[in-house]
Amino acid sequence: MITLDVNAVTCVVIFTYITLAWLRTVSSGKVSVMDVLWGLGFVIIAWTRAIQLNSFNTISVLTLIAVSIWGLRLAFVLHQRTKNRGEDPRYVRMMESAGKNWWWISFLQVFVLQGILLILVALPIISLISENNADGSLSTNQLIGTALLIGTYFIGMIIEHRGDIELREFKKNSGSGQLKTDGIFSITRHPNHLGEAIIWWSIGGFAVLVGGIASSWALIGPLILTLLLRYVSGVAMSEVDLKDREGYQQWVESTPAMFANPIKILLKKNAD
Repeated sequence: MITLDVNAVTCVVIFTYITLAWLRTVSSGKVSVMDVLWGLGFVIIAWTRAIQLNSFNTISVLTLIAVSIWGLRLAFVLHQRTKNRGEDPRYVRMMESAGKNWWWISFLQVFVLQGILLILVALPIISLISENNADGSLSTNQLIGTALLIGTYFIGMIIEHRGDIELREFKKNSGSGQLKTDGIFSITRHPNHLGEAIIWWSIGGFAVLVGGIASSWALIGPLILTLLLRYVSGVAMSEVDLKDREGYQQWVESTPAMFANPIKILLKKNAD
């Protein structure tokens, strides 16, 4: 009997997951379903590894809870937001560019790419739910660090959830083409991206706390996610359709995309 390594199983499960998602879009034509399935992918990775390793110790359970709360909430919010609307404008532009070859280009450019990113961003999960942590016990210092990281995790959840609530209410009560620049959106232009980054740095921090400096490779996951959110698929693509709205330029100049830039703040203070 062939026994697959847990990491190999993780890769096979995710490839199967994204392939099934793609086959669904071939008939429906709606590629943005992958956005809804993004958060669920991390939940699947975490539970697949825990079940295969029969690992339900303190470290694994904390990881499962953190990933499941975040992933299931994100999937639900995105499903509610997109279920009654057409294709995401980002994918419409990609579809128009690809033409008749979109059905297979979408598999490589959207689904396979997101499958690879899923595994890379999930490196903290892979580190935490592994044979190396079979014992699952935490020292007193690690428990203190864990408590601090749980607090940071929930700060990220609150920021992300608050941004979603404010944006939903704004869209419900305002006309199309309006730009939300007050509330939490006056502090950061993308609170959902900021919250998500904080959440994943917390999970990555937990991986290093548990595994020590040897597990620092797990931080590649939150680093990739943060760079994607800030410079690729998050802020940049989200704001393409906002640039022509009234007040956009002033909003950009006064409000950071995600994190406040301390150098910019100091330069502004000196200029004043």
